[in-house]
Amino acid sequence: MPGLEGIGIDTAIAAEAERVAAQEEVGQADFLKLLVAQLENQDPLNPQDSAAFAAQLAQFSSVEQLVAIRSGIDELAVLLSGESSESEQAANIDPTNLVGREVVVFGSQIEVDDLQTPIRLPLRMIEDAVEATVRIYDTEGVLRHEASILPLDANGRPISLRPGDHDYLFDPSDRNLPPGVYAIEFTATGAAGQDVTILPMVEGLVTGAILTGEPSIRLGSRIFSVEDILEVRLSTQAGVGTGGTNMSGLPTGGGQTVVQPIAPLPPRPAS
Repeated sequence: MPGLEGIGIDTAIAAEAERVAAQEEVGQADFLKLLVAQLENQDPLNPQDSAAFAAQLAQFSSVEQLVAIRSGIDELAVLLSGESSESEQAANIDPTNLVGREVVVFGSQIEVDDLQTPIRLPLRMIEDAVEATVRIYDTEGVLRHEASILPLDANGRPISLRPGDHDYLFDPSDRNLPPGVYAIEFTATGAAGQDVTILPMVEGLVTGAILTGEPSIRLGSRIFSVEDILEVRLSTQAGVGTGGTNMSGLPTGGGQTVVQPIAPLPPRPAS
């Protein structure tokens, strides 16, 4: 039967691998056992030459080092194989098939459309943050917006930003930002004063595909590599700008927490 034959082959391969590994371990153990037995049974009136014994010890040490090196190479090969698989998977994505789809990618750029449509930016935390700030810069590097992104409790007081996925909601009309691409930066600090990493993401409608060079997709005026794509889904952005989706102020799908930004931080004094 084909099923039984397949099981037999797999079992035989696994058994052979175990047998080879066992032989290698026994070989090293036997080598050390022989050295010990040689010391125990040598003629006290005519002991083994120290130089010869040192050579045997060096040989044993060399064998151990070679085994360790081979083990390290095997582990490296496994890691490289995994990385290659991920790269190959990304390389196999045809960006033309993503046109018209909504995607989430690693990125820190937003695009304001002519209607100044509100923008939702996903972000990911891996530890608590007692301070968290967003800064938005224009193409000239000028700071256009700075605010805390800590959520508020029922009394309107800021509370810690917990680990997990959150959404930062931003309305360009509040800052009267003209249409264009802007860089966004998140910074956060933990209770012990340590820097806390915030992973910024961008979501939007794929409006084009780039096939020359590195396969990439276009979200409006922004370009992202297909390797940066985290999620692909059916478009739900009818009538919404490419910078994000409508700001509803409600929890989003998947149990994500919407971060309600509090009042902007006071402007920095001129230097």
